[in-house]
Amino acid sequence: MRFFRAPRRKAAAIALAAVLSAVFLPSASPQANATTGARSGPGSASAKTSPAPDDPKPYHRVERKESALHKELTGKRADFGPADPLSQAWAKHKISTEEYIDLSLKRVARPGDLPKEYRPAAELPSSAGLALGYALSMHDKKRENANRLIDASGLSVTSEPPQENASASARNAASAWPDCDAGDYSYLFHNFDCKRTLNLSRQINVYYSVDGLKPLDGVPAVDLNTNGVPDAIDTFVGSLSTAWAAYESWGYGWPSKPVHIFFGFDENNNPGLTLPFGDSLEDGVIMILPSDPGPDRYTYLAYHELFHATQYYYLPLLSVIVDLPSVNWWMEATAEWATHRMYNLVNPSAPGWDIYSYALDEFLGNPERAVNASTWPWQAHKRQYGAFLLAQYLTEQTDMDFVRHTWEEIPFDLPISSIAQVVEGYNLQLPILLQGFALANYRLTADVPDLNRFIGSPVGYRDPHATSRWSSELAPWLGRPKRSSEQALAWGRSANGSVEVYPGGTTYLEFTGPSSGQSRLTLQFGAQSIPQIQFRYFLVTWPATAGKPSATPSRWSRLDPREDTSGQVSIAVAPGEVATLIATRTDLAPESGTADSYVNVAQLDWNATMTAETAAQPNNALNTMWTNQATSAKCADWSGGDAVQSTRLPSGKRAWFFSDTFLGDPAKRGAGNETSYIRNSMVVQDGSTLRTVTGGSTCKETDPSTDFWSRYAKTPVGEGGQYWTGDSKVLPTTDSKHEVVKFYYEGTGDQDTRGAYARLPVDALETDNVLQVTPANLDDCSVRPPYPIVWGASLVDDGGYTYIYGWEADGTNAEKSLFLARTSQTTASAFTNQANWNYYAGTGSGGAAQWVESCSAAKPLVPKTEVDFSVIRLNGRFWLVHHTPAAQTPGKIVAVPSSTAWGFGSAQVDLYTPPETQTNPKYAAVYGARVHQNILSDTGKVSISYTVSTSATNVACWARGYYFPDNQYPRFVDVPTTAFFSTTVP
Repeated sequence: MRFFRAPRRKAAAIALAAVLSAVFLPSASPQANATTGARSGPGSASAKTSPAPDDPKPYHRVERKESALHKELTGKRADFGPADPLSQAWAKHKISTEEYIDLSLKRVARPGDLPKEYRPAAELPSSAGLALGYALSMHDKKRENANRLIDASGLSVTSEPPQENASASARNAASAWPDCDAGDYSYLFHNFDCKRTLNLSRQINVYYSVDGLKPLDGVPAVDLNTNGVPDAIDTFVGSLSTAWAAYESWGYGWPSKPVHIFFGFDENNNPGLTLPFGDSLEDGVIMILPSDPGPDRYTYLAYHELFHATQYYYLPLLSVIVDLPSVNWWMEATAEWATHRMYNLVNPSAPGWDIYSYALDEFLGNPERAVNASTWPWQAHKRQYGAFLLAQYLTEQTDMDFVRHTWEEIPFDLPISSIAQVVEGYNLQLPILLQGFALANYRLTADVPDLNRFIGSPVGYRDPHATSRWSSELAPWLGRPKRSSEQALAWGRSANGSVEVYPGGTTYLEFTGPSSGQSRLTLQFGAQSIPQIQFRYFLVTWPATAGKPSATPSRWSRLDPREDTSGQVSIAVAPGEVATLIATRTDLAPESGTADSYVNVAQLDWNATMTAETAAQPNNALNTMWTNQATSAKCADWSGGDAVQSTRLPSGKRAWFFSDTFLGDPAKRGAGNETSYIRNSMVVQDGSTLRTVTGGSTCKETDPSTDFWSRYAKTPVGEGGQYWTGDSKVLPTTDSKHEVVKFYYEGTGDQDTRGAYARLPVDALETDNVLQVTPANLDDCSVRPPYPIVWGASLVDDGGYTYIYGWEADGTNAEKSLFLARTSQTTASAFTNQANWNYYAGTGSGGAAQWVESCSAAKPLVPKTEVDFSVIRLNGRFWLVHHTPAAQTPGKIVAVPSSTAWGFGSAQVDLYTPPETQTNPKYAAVYGARVHQNILSDTGKVSISYTVSTSATNVACWARGYYFPDNQYPRFVDVPTTAFFSTTVP
């Protein structure tokens, strides 16, 4: 290729100014230097200039101030990394601005003239083009020396008339190509024989040479349609015109000046690059392409490079693009996204249709890296090209305007921050989307609706390439992302490891259990010492064939450390299944360079254990503890009680709260009035020691010196009334102590029932045998007068709120309507102040919960439930645990799932059928299913209590409870946490 110095021209065309390296394309695969007939010609390319409209989603731009990071970056001199010592020298004030411009020009045009310390050791550093653009944007037009340097650079388009002394054969050859007989053109010391001009909404000039016309490399001299234009140029121009119309129809803009495209730059295996204008220059976008990119690249380059041109419309000032890797990451990701979309719209099988996905193995072959990591310096297949997958996923969750909205924000912030801002404008949450994205990348197939609802974001792709093209790119890892660990574990065996994960990255671990018998896989994660580091864990099982999991999950569970600080998640694994842990970092780092560096890495420590899974079983230890307590009870000791609820105290002791309670020896209950019966009680457990707390006046039942009514023990809470237990919560007081806020209800469940609460000092519960507390009544509240709502039956903490469940005291129905309130208060006094409560009032048109200040405006939940129940947060769901209504299997304990604290439905999971639910011969009834949190050493199980009672009487009409000591004992059953699973979740 011959070179010559061009005469002085305007500095306009120095489109080289911008992101030379920001738009390198993946290297072309070796191709024959000819254009074949298997191509997308201009006729087919122009057939579909306007893509079918997509259904737009509601979007409202979120106003944000310029980020502090963005201000900091724009206030600094650019530093493009250690591969660019020239820019580093300028950033450190070692050279002047004019020297920076001069040396930047030489580095691109005449690298041999550079001083040794600034000369590239091998290839031109990837930052050279951007550095040149940045340098030019720094120059003051009033500086004559700088102007002379620019004018002498040879970076402007020049033209010369045809040579008069050209041979007849040369003139004849040129005449065969009408684009090539007007003269010669030069740009950046490269010559071109031909020029083709398109007049779209901007003028586009295409410069090229034809093989054999002159001693220049050029496009193949093939013209099958005999229109006097090389078929390669036909293909390129047709594809470019189609893409131009499509991008305009998608709402994208263009820089204001003409576009110049040059085929003829083959140095350094140039795969093609697009250069924007500088804010100090006059010409428009420049594309620099190889002489002959290869038959599969003419359409691809037209789509990909032209999308870079529209990106520069949103980047008018080079002086603010000082974080090249960050901007380049989203430039390449979205250019590949647009290219893929164009092929699908015009001709899905046209040559080059699959190039957009060539870097997918780099993206999902290293999934732990930052989601916005760029491969830097330049490599043949950059990771950022594979990030088209993120653009595709987010577009599928929003609409086709999503990418454009991000580019509209990028002038004010870095791409990853702009993405988060636009996601918020669609009323979505990026951390949730990132977890859905991680799961969709593992499956690479269509959604699973139930799993979508569980995650809160789709877990698949609509794009048909997911199951074919994308999966094939991951062939080394059997069609799914590379795993950081794969373990086969026998029962009783464990495995552990550590994985380094960067912001927005994901790690995948796979586990298999024994070939027979149900297993339970439990994963324990180390705590992160830095609060800003946020992981979300998802555990799922799949049927497997030859060790490869199917795309249809069997069961799933999740752990969000913000909601559950246990650091543990478990799941049941059937024989032949694979369990996959998907751990995603949802915190992000805006700068691509530092996002993928040691300063942002987080070490994820994990331990996995495989055990044999068992069905729900009675907890013999707890059942025996209460049986022994009853049979050995002294006169002041608990010997029976119902509706048990428990709370762990700060010391580690456990406070057990009962409603109706027997004291003393059970054998003496039926012998006369020799034992006491009180309306509520407390038992404090310290290890194996149980201490009963009453209201005093115990052990006087047979004392003749005491009047009859004073002989019997008093109730600790609400003596003289009938206060039965609700739920409780330990909270700090304003004087740095702690209280147990304990809810009660007074009444039998009819319209005269009222809710109340007691604030019990933890210090007193820790030591005293006697408490005398007067409960405070809650505000009267009724949705259906005269039936009041009784609050405090169950409490659940989630997302900065405590959710407070209540039931409607409709005495005519055994099953009560369920209601919900919430408060964010965390001290005992503020928590119990109902002025700080809000009440659930149904959902709005978008499905969001509505919260009101008036209790009377509350709306009931479904289903109805018994009076004593629990709502817990487990496996990423809320669960209403209660007994089935009498119309169903009497006494069965079930769990009703919901994805929210209020969204319960009709689906339920059977947990346990108490053996006492028979009607003969004991006439037993069971009620009051309550979950006791943090009571078992085996964290893979939860303990549920229930009460057994009866209406049977003896011949003396004494109820069974008075002469059978096992009546009104709490029964406990341990249920595996893996049983709390349902594919159907509202």
